[in-house]
Amino acid sequence: MSEPEAKKQKTTGWEDHTLNISEAVMKADEGSFITTLAGANVEVLQGIGPKADAVLEALKVKTVEDLATYKYFLIARSIVTLAETETEGGRPDGSVMNLDKAVDKEFEPKSLKEIAEAPTSALQGLSEKARALFDELHVKTIKDLANFKYCKVAEALVEAAKFEETKTTAERKAESLAKKLG
Repeated sequence: MSEPEAKKQKTTGWEDHTLNISEAVMKADEGSFITTLAGANVEVLQGIGPKADAVLEALKVKTVEDLATYKYFLIARSIVTLAETETEGGRPDGSVMNLDKAVDKEFEPKSLKEIAEAPTSALQGLSEKARALFDELHVKTIKDLANFKYCKVAEALVEAAKFEETKTTAERKAESLAKKLG
């Protein structure tokens, strides 16, 4: 007598999970480990077509992790997040707080809210060529860059990957048993 079909299939321990990111990654990659996606080419992200891929490659961004840790995205996100906490005229006398290493000279004395609305080229070290490339992706301001969908999805994947279990139930049990016996 043969075993039922369900018993023949290898169990992973994730059969009852319902989480998915079907609107973030390409159909072929929907069942992949998040850790695999984090190291993959940016083309695994849904909506990254040849144009966006060419722009990102020109910016030296090749993988999802590169996009998640893109220096100018992280700076932009920091500026925009902190701008939400800024009170107009609330800078105390004698304050030394600054972002002089993040923005070009003309933007150094500006408020965070003003910097967030500035063009991406206001970020120190971001070239005019890079600004033009971002324009092709409709990313015109620092705020646009901070909210760039693909950077945010990439960042979420890289962070989520840190908490993903990649060993099946059987592999975890075998590892636990080996530790007990070893």
